[in-house]
Amino acid sequence: MTTLVAAAAVTVASVLISHDTVFTPPAQETTASNAGEGAEPADSETGAIPCPAPVRDGSAVPVLSRAIARCLGSAQPMNVGAAVAGAPTLLNLWASWCAPCREEMPVLYAYSKTSGALRVIGVNVRDRPSSATALLRDLDIGYASFTDADAVARALQAPQLLPLSYLVDTDGSVRRLPMKAFRDVAQVTEAVAAARGERQKQ
Repeated sequence: MTTLVAAAAVTVASVLISHDTVFTPPAQETTASNAGEGAEPADSETGAIPCPAPVRDGSAVPVLSRAIARCLGSAQPMNVGAAVAGAPTLLNLWASWCAPCREEMPVLYAYSKTSGALRVIGVNVRDRPSSATALLRDLDIGYASFTDADAVARALQAPQLLPLSYLVDTDGSVRRLPMKAFRDVAQVTEAVAAARGERQKQ
């Protein structure tokens, strides 16, 4: 029976990956509440990139003002809305079991190193922190990620698709970028520019 379920899950994932995003079957979801006794210890996440400190006297991003998560490599919970305030940021929701996420993350990292790029911060959801850290290490990703971050996805009212990216602008506005896995830096740059341009026209 276990073999049949696993085979079915692989078949579903393969079909959905061809559409650039992957739906998360409930059986694959892993949160701090059902993965054992709370979050995994930070010492299993050695080498993770620290998240930015909240901006002093900055106003938390309203939609994320009650979202609490922690950074990979830290046991300290953080207010995500405060941590991402003050600078335009690309938030990317991902999980280690998501094949399109694994393909997209090196693209986002390459984008983050280009001139004029926005700050990129990952948001690891429905995942085990140790698995997330292992993937960041394997892919040599150099931007920070929140983990135990399902509250962020809920605050964003994110659909059950991964990967997903959001533009958080300096005024605290949040806009979802196209629901597809970015395949090159130019796609990221164009999507960010379009989202910022649309906001400025409003």
